[in-house]
Amino acid sequence: MPVLRSLWRCRSGNVAMMFALAIIPLFGVVGAAVDYTRISRAQLRLADALDAALLSVGSQPEMTDKQAFAAVDAWMHAHLDTGWTGAWQLASLTQDGGKLTAVATTVVDMTLARLLGVDQVPVRVLSEAIRSLGKLELAMVLDNTGSMKGTKIATLKTAAGELVDSLAKTTKKPEDLRIALVPFSQTVNVGPGYEKASWLDAAGDSASAKSLFLGQTVNRLDLFKAVGAAWGGCVETLAMPYEIEAAAPDPAKPDTLYVPYFAPDEPGNKVSGGYNNSYLKDSPLKAVKDALAAQGLPADQPDFQLLQGDVQKYTGTPSSGTTGAFGYQYGPNSGCEIAPLLRLSTNTTAVQQAINAMIANGNTDIPIGLTWGWNVLAPSGPFGDGVAYGDDEWTKVVVLMTDGNNENQVGNLEDQSYYSGIGYIWQGRIGATSADKATRTKLRDGRLGEICAKMKAEGVVIYTVRVEVKNGSSDVLLKCATEPENFYDVDDVGDLVAVFADIGGKIQKLRLAM
Repeated sequence: MPVLRSLWRCRSGNVAMMFALAIIPLFGVVGAAVDYTRISRAQLRLADALDAALLSVGSQPEMTDKQAFAAVDAWMHAHLDTGWTGAWQLASLTQDGGKLTAVATTVVDMTLARLLGVDQVPVRVLSEAIRSLGKLELAMVLDNTGSMKGTKIATLKTAAGELVDSLAKTTKKPEDLRIALVPFSQTVNVGPGYEKASWLDAAGDSASAKSLFLGQTVNRLDLFKAVGAAWGGCVETLAMPYEIEAAAPDPAKPDTLYVPYFAPDEPGNKVSGGYNNSYLKDSPLKAVKDALAAQGLPADQPDFQLLQGDVQKYTGTPSSGTTGAFGYQYGPNSGCEIAPLLRLSTNTTAVQQAINAMIANGNTDIPIGLTWGWNVLAPSGPFGDGVAYGDDEWTKVVVLMTDGNNENQVGNLEDQSYYSGIGYIWQGRIGATSADKATRTKLRDGRLGEICAKMKAEGVVIYTVRVEVKNGSSDVLLKCATEPENFYDVDDVGDLVAVFADIGGKIQKLRLAM
């Protein structure tokens, strides 16, 4: 710079003339460098905005080209106009399968480069985004209780089916998308094909199995055969602390095994009324006590427990018809009227068939549903189908939907409860042997919260959906969700399809094409 200044001050005519001629291209070159920087900055900012717009819009439910163009244009206007000088435009946007391609243009006015005869420079940026799931294991844990009958269950089938379709369309390889379905009520139906599974306590060795039958070790599958019935496939909850863990069942520890759901014959008969599920003739009370004494077992339990825990009466054919309280079928499968779960599958047709097979019946126990949602995703446990936790290539997701609160009804005479996946209240499986309905709900809510926390600690992403629930608190489902925005409180079941579509958009992950 001192040299330039000295040349500028020089009064020699030849030097001044020569410098005047030389300075024009010199300023042009310097100006071109300055303007090149301005062009680069404009190009980078426009490209960043277009990339971000595609990522934002592409993660939403599928749109027409026109809708996608308008959404990208609106996003860019909202995020680019501030501080931007000059005009820009979204020139085009096309969609091809899961690929989005967009072009944006602008013009940068030149400053010093005008000395070289360049007034403006057009800028064009192209951005591509590919809808890509990465690899996904998804468990849909869906409320199939009696309150879901009619419009609700039909809408749920549509919503779940469209979610499956949406995810399948954006998966490059079928093997990269694995979906499981877990319908739940007050129990979960794993399917009667698992009667020989090592994780099933068919022999009745666990403490919870024995408590129902007066301390006796009873093979429940044999009881089904004795009354000419097939096990429906439903199971009870595990005893604590195993209910809040997706650990591998251990035959050496019977309490880690799942007990086959067997609704006992309750005292009386359906003609005389009283108990909800009385389907066989009771033995004389003295005969029941004598049988226990012969085995060295105490017979000082309440009479109603002695009568319904009597093993010798399970012969003959159960009464036909439906129970008075909830319309269940009489017999040992009473309350097990629910579609079976589907393990992780890459066959989306099979998933759709399982969704369409769902029926609505029963009360609400969310923890047992979520437990099996965890089981189908876990790398250990009854199935062991899931990939290892922490695998960077895979994401594990649960969508938990319910239209009710945890509910264990008070009633059924001395049982003070109806048989369900938690047995009877007097067995103490939920942390109380007798309590009002609100306390029972609180206890199950607490158990649900523990299960959610354990799953999230393993990296499982949880979405929760609450549909048309007018009473109780949403806190347990809000806290269960991985993020607050993963919780949906739906006032109208008609919005359920849109909610599942929004969840699908969040699940889908976009990556910029290289």
